[in-house]
Amino acid sequence: MAQLINAIAIAQSAFQGVRTIYQFTNWDGELVPFNCGQAAACTYLTYTGKLTPVEEQAGEIMRRIEKTHPPDNLGGYMGTSRRRVERICRSHGVILRPVLGETKLREQLTLGNPVIVMLSVPGQKLFNRFTMPAGHWMVAYGFDEQDVHLTNWGKMSWVDFRRRWNTLVPRIIGMSNLGLVSRSPSREAATRSGASA
Repeated sequence: MAQLINAIAIAQSAFQGVRTIYQFTNWDGELVPFNCGQAAACTYLTYTGKLTPVEEQAGEIMRRIEKTHPPDNLGGYMGTSRRRVERICRSHGVILRPVLGETKLREQLTLGNPVIVMLSVPGQKLFNRFTMPAGHWMVAYGFDEQDVHLTNWGKMSWVDFRRRWNTLVPRIIGMSNLGLVSRSPSREAATRSGASA
């Protein structure tokens, strides 16, 4: 369920990134198996100050986003496209741009700019034998030497993250080794903190 993540409590001194972030999860909406893209967009929009949820309203916000911007890959049964995530953000005044590769991802996180990512995850079993490929949208909000910290997931080792970030499902939707950030995330972060941009 939606909640504030306090990275200060979970991270060591080597942690780089956002110290607190409000995360949405699949369980905040109605389309639970397919709405991780909507959850990632809502998390990012909350970070940029475009949404201001409290836990009681998170479900209402997710249901509204699902209704206006539902999952769209193969009628929604294969989740949410990159185009749909970008449109959700654009509809709230946030234009996203891609950042390519781990070096750029680390740079953005070090600057305090969360990054929307799509990673492969194990899908359903076919004939109780073959695991189907699936994808999961998350927001990377920090890292340390061993792990990447992700909303709607938790910590993931860099080894696992790199492998999952460069596989079939992210490639299919144009997110292989790629993240999405606001065109001016540092300016938005400064505005939220009350500093002049």
